[in-house]
Amino acid sequence: MGSLKLLNIVESINKDIVYSERDMFEGFDESELREDYPTGFSFEAFKAARSYSQKMTYARYHLGKPIGTGTSRVVYRIDETKVLKLAKNRKGIAQNEAEINWYGDTYYDDILAQVIDYDRDNSYWTEMEIAFKVKQEDFQRLWGVKLKDVDLYLRNRESENKGGRGYFHINQETKDKLDENDNVAHLVSFMYDSDNKAGDLTKLNSWGKVKRPYGETLVLIDFGLTDEVYKSYYS
Repeated sequence: MGSLKLLNIVESINKDIVYSERDMFEGFDESELREDYPTGFSFEAFKAARSYSQKMTYARYHLGKPIGTGTSRVVYRIDETKVLKLAKNRKGIAQNEAEINWYGDTYYDDILAQVIDYDRDNSYWTEMEIAFKVKQEDFQRLWGVKLKDVDLYLRNRESENKGGRGYFHINQETKDKLDENDNVAHLVSFMYDSDNKAGDLTKLNSWGKVKRPYGETLVLIDFGLTDEVYKSYYS
């Protein structure tokens, strides 16, 4: 399906929804999770829908109001453990593809929200684990560092990786602490491998909290805006 045709279908179906610039939801409050959610949704029926427009209509009918909208994707809550991301256009498909590419990469399991299932034909949709909203203090509590320090640190590492120099001053004690932090090191490695931008990886609303067998942890819930996707669709 061509990008213009796809966009026209989505606009006609969703003309009553006002979209923000955010392409992903910001995680749930626990009080929201306890509220009733739509029932009657069947992934088998969703997958069996023959066209993209039929899939979108089915999701809207059975899942109700989206929990997150943006310029490229719309997100629905499926149940207490999963969300559904639907692309709205080519850039949404590209972001889905970028996230799908990390599906099953166990090396980054501890910092990425899990992609449970996805559209293997066109990357129109992904099914992802649900996450709770994070606060600044969650980074201090769970990682032992401040998010604002991680932001400056990643920006410096990004610049240095491209042959530049670190422009942001970080005192030596804080830098040493960040150098020795395993979670930060893992995030830097993912930034290099995925070619995500430092500024996007350190936005608070790019993160969520999930419960894993080893306890509560922080994960990226929006990691599809790679440098390639940005240059192709946003610049």
